[in-house]
Amino acid sequence: MLRFCLALLVASCVCNIYAADKPQERRGDPIAGKRKTAGCNGCHAVAGMKNVPNLGGQGSTYFVAAMHAYRDGARSHATMRDVAGQFSERDLVDLAAHYAEVAPSSEAAAAPPPDVSAPCTQCHGAEGRQSAMPEVPRLAGQKPAYLEQTLRAYRSGARAHPIMQQQAAPLTDEQIGELAAYFSGRPGLTVK
Repeated sequence: MLRFCLALLVASCVCNIYAADKPQERRGDPIAGKRKTAGCNGCHAVAGMKNVPNLGGQGSTYFVAAMHAYRDGARSHATMRDVAGQFSERDLVDLAAHYAEVAPSSEAAAAPPPDVSAPCTQCHGAEGRQSAMPEVPRLAGQKPAYLEQTLRAYRSGARAHPIMQQQAAPLTDEQIGELAAYFSGRPGLTVK
C-alpha cells in the first residue's frame, strides 16, 4: 500500500511539472469583454461595413492572435494597429471570450461547395465552421467582401502567412468570388 501511495505521489508530481511547462490558455470574462466593445462596435457591429469582418462567434485564440498581429505590425492596418495597441492582454482575452460566446447565425444558402474549397476545409473545417486548430479562423458566415479582400491580399503577398499565401496563389478572381460566396453563405459568424 505504501509503494502504491508513493508511486501515486511521484506520478502526480511529474504530471504537475509537465503541466507547468505548457502555456495555459487564459480564460477571459465574456461579460467584461462585452463592456469593452464600444470602440469595436463602430465598425464591427455595422452590417453595411463590407470589408470589416464579423467577429461574433470567432474563436478566442484566433481573435487574440489577430489582435497581436495588428499591434505588432505583422498585419498591416493603421486603424487596427492603434485599436489593438490600446488594449491590455486582459482586455484582449475578455474581448475574445465575449466574441467567441456569441451564438452563430443559423441562416444558410443551400449551395454546394465549389471545387476549390476542398483544401480550405483541411484547416478551416467542413463548411468553414469549425477550425482544425484554435489559431485558425472560422470562415462560415464571414462577409464575402472581407473574404475576397483577404484572399487577394494573401495571393498578392500583401498579407503574410506562408500556408495561406501558398493556398491563395493559384486562385483566380472568379474562384476567390466563389469561395467568398460559399463560406459567407454558411451558418456561422455574425455581426456583433
